[in-house]
Amino acid sequence: MTFKDSFCAGVFAAGVLCLGACNQDNSIEDGLTVHLAELHASARPGEEPAEANVTPSSPLIEGGYDQANLEKHPIRDVNGRSIALYRAYLVLDGLELVPCLGLATLPRILSDALVPTARAHAGHGSEPVGGRALDRPNVIDIVTQEEFVLPLGDQAIAPGRYCGVRAALVRLASEAYGMPDPVPASADDPTTVPEIPEMAGRIFSIHADYCAQTDGSGLCTRRVKVDVDDGGLPEPAPVTLEFDQALELNGTLREAYLIVGIVHGEWMQNVDATLLDSDVGELQKLLDNIAASLHVYGAGLGELPPNIAG
Repeated sequence: MTFKDSFCAGVFAAGVLCLGACNQDNSIEDGLTVHLAELHASARPGEEPAEANVTPSSPLIEGGYDQANLEKHPIRDVNGRSIALYRAYLVLDGLELVPCLGLATLPRILSDALVPTARAHAGHGSEPVGGRALDRPNVIDIVTQEEFVLPLGDQAIAPGRYCGVRAALVRLASEAYGMPDPVPASADDPTTVPEIPEMAGRIFSIHADYCAQTDGSGLCTRRVKVDVDDGGLPEPAPVTLEFDQALELNGTLREAYLIVGIVHGEWMQNVDATLLDSDVGELQKLLDNIAASLHVYGAGLGELPPNIAG
């Protein structure tokens, strides 16, 4: 794809920092618009995804999921084992642009006092796009629509110079955009329909499997499921993702876009998949990896670019 590297090109002009202010009624004076979106992929922009082909199955396969007929993403764990990812959901929230002073070496509390109004807040000036907005969490379906730009909502912000974006993985308390309707797994062996989980109360949920046994010809004869969620682990701390170049919005430059990327190919890189259902330490590493896979996929002036897959 030729579009990826161009997202973070220099589109920003230098100028004097212009701080906006919130009115008493919580509207933003001279509000400018940032279009926020998400894109998930197996690798970061400019990187090749790791080879992780799923071991072909024998007609006598037992256990696991019907990998021959189900949509899946193959990823590798710490031992080089290929894991077939059939369902994966995570809850993304807390998206807000960070003014450049907010990333300075001053203590955070001081910088916030200096620029208290030059930040975009979820639910503050938020406008829905495509049925989603930023006034509640967004559930992201990782397995479908890979490498498509998913609009999450438009945010009115104050004029200013921004150097990053904050994002958080959160435990879903109640309602969210993109909430899937729960569906139980089929009773077939191997399973032909993976569960669609109830996401309330969860940070993430994964349904996957791996080959645990092969025959003399190298065909997989037994697969083992890896069905895990966050297991009640604490929510990861919000992450601040810095831009390559500052993004400045003012009276002339009034519209920008920001795409948060998620890389599922990195989730298992230091995790032993065989231990995920029994070792809380492995589960913690998985959650840490999911949080660490968040990055700035693209940022620039103007409207959101069109979907680019295919």
